[in-house]
Amino acid sequence: MSFLNTAMLWGLAALAVPIVIHLLNRRRFRRVRWAAMRFLKMSVEQNQRRMKLEDWILLLLRCALVALLALLVARPVMEGIAGVPGSRVAAAILIDNSASMGSREGQGSRLELAREAARAIVDGLPQGSPVAVSGAFRPEEATADHDLALARIGEVPQTDRHADLLIALEEAARGLEGQSASEKELYLVTDGHAEEWGSFPVLEARLRELAAGIKVHLVMVGTAAPANLGISRLAPAATLAAVDQPFRIDVDVTNYGESPALSVPVRLRVDGQPMGDPWIIDQLNAGSSESATLYATLPSAGFHRVTVALEADGVPFDDERTVIIRGMNEVRVLLVDGDPRAEDRESETFFLRHALAPVSEGMRGSYPVKPSIVKVSDLAGEALDGYHALVLANVADISLAFADRLATYVEAGGGLVIFPGGNLRPESYNTLLGGRHALLPVSFTAGDAPASRPRSVVPTETNPLDLDGDLLSGAKFRQVLAVEPGNQDHRLALRYDDGSPALVEGDFGLGKVFVFTSTADLAWNDFAIRPAFVPFVNRLLGGILQNRWRSLNVEAGANLRHRLDAALAGREATVFEVGDPEALGQLTRLSGVPGSSLLEFDQCHRGGAYQATIDGWPHPVLFAAQPSVRESSLGLLGAEQLDRLGESVSVVGWTPGSSAGDFGAHRKGSELWWPILMIVVGLAAIEIALAQWFSRPK
Repeated sequence: MSFLNTAMLWGLAALAVPIVIHLLNRRRFRRVRWAAMRFLKMSVEQNQRRMKLEDWILLLLRCALVALLALLVARPVMEGIAGVPGSRVAAAILIDNSASMGSREGQGSRLELAREAARAIVDGLPQGSPVAVSGAFRPEEATADHDLALARIGEVPQTDRHADLLIALEEAARGLEGQSASEKELYLVTDGHAEEWGSFPVLEARLRELAAGIKVHLVMVGTAAPANLGISRLAPAATLAAVDQPFRIDVDVTNYGESPALSVPVRLRVDGQPMGDPWIIDQLNAGSSESATLYATLPSAGFHRVTVALEADGVPFDDERTVIIRGMNEVRVLLVDGDPRAEDRESETFFLRHALAPVSEGMRGSYPVKPSIVKVSDLAGEALDGYHALVLANVADISLAFADRLATYVEAGGGLVIFPGGNLRPESYNTLLGGRHALLPVSFTAGDAPASRPRSVVPTETNPLDLDGDLLSGAKFRQVLAVEPGNQDHRLALRYDDGSPALVEGDFGLGKVFVFTSTADLAWNDFAIRPAFVPFVNRLLGGILQNRWRSLNVEAGANLRHRLDAALAGREATVFEVGDPEALGQLTRLSGVPGSSLLEFDQCHRGGAYQATIDGWPHPVLFAAQPSVRESSLGLLGAEQLDRLGESVSVVGWTPGSSAGDFGAHRKGSELWWPILMIVVGLAAIEIALAQWFSRPK
């Protein structure tokens, strides 16, 4: 026998109380000389032995009551018996609701099988046992109301997220620590998706540690899916998304199965409407990926849902992806000319202006990009927030006032591109833009770095601007301005063939900064007259514009944090899933941050588009979540791994029609509080009855 509350055994010391009372109330006789007493002496002697026996009986009953009450609150547990009323266990049921649990299984899904197994576990628990039912991403409090626990099982949502089972197990085990029960049980109901068990030795070791104090059950549901085609990447091209102009969408489709797939259609939808003919991948071999190039046309200015979809299969969550793209009617770019010339062709911004609007004079009025040229001396009169991007071309010095304005502009979402030249003074940029505001991703070194031989530009491995390497290689760079990495995070977008940086990008607040290390005119290179220059300049502008709205596209499970007008701070917003008309809206409130308001939402569990409607604001905010790519693989835990786990935990397979016979069959300990309580009540009744009987007149 053991006790759940051993400290309560100190209550046995209360046995001294009835004994002391008994001793204090012993019958004491004072000898009084009375002649008539001799007639009673014989009667007293006859009853004295019986009265002592009655006192001893009452004393023993009262001592037994005190001892049993102390045992009752100490909650004794006896092994080897079962079925005693009141025996309880503390249970935690952890249901894996990661994306792979949405895979088809018979007429339902793996998650539906997991819910079925969880219900059987709850039904098999002793009445009154506390049980906590949780998904893999949010722990729940334990409840002794099993009807509530069953309701929670049905509320565990299917997500398109990747689960960290180690963290989820830790949360579930922590919830059991505060429970007092004869036994503690932890159930992990999962499909054994290998990606969730990627750090298998770590999880195995932790399960072994948990099993030392908790009975751990691993309930396996589902079987391996035979095949899966999934969209592994959806990337809008780094170009301007102009209204009624074709906009390129790059898509990667991966075959996660073991057999080749033939004639795979890839379809495009804009705001839910099909667009154009599908792209057909003739053959997609097992374990390989193929790229598809689709073109979307945005019908109006504003935000649009662009969705790429495959035909539905047994793993549905990765069959489509959605991104939010903003269509632009007009894009304003301010070009700051640091070396204006009388001859237009000789100015620093001549080639930039023509690359941004590469159309004839008669068509520039209808072209969406509107470049404006300004001299450095006229900058004070320009309202920077009226431009989407600003280009400094061979500007010599940065004034203190302009540096402050520029930092505020970029932090709010503007874009900055710097082209050096012979006029640029590195110390001015490094001191005010780098040191004062930490705006520059790199610092300029003193002096130029003439090349011993002409260099060429090559994209980095990631090639974020998606530029053609052959086109770039045709340009020759005779001179560049050397740079050194700054204290801010930065990325190398282009480099020279000798490895030195050509184009560096960095983020600042909501904005983006590009630093090119050679000129925008022909002084140090011939890049401006090469075919690669026009796409290069337009990709820079596209990268700046897309960066403004990058916060609207998040990974499933990540928090949305999107800045809006400062006047919206404090207002409520209702968020709906666009693809689920039956989904209930969820409320959130916009917070205030310096210069803007912040829309935050932490319930992006499903992939697809969402819409936030803000009180008093006519324009809904669209955003999208991307399903986890890691969940698309089909690998499950193998027989050898399950055997290793079975050495320390109970591994149970659950299929449609399974019974709950294996759950709870190990339980041996039973709490004895119920029979002890019955004995206490019985003894109390007997003590009262005997006390009344013994005190009657004799």
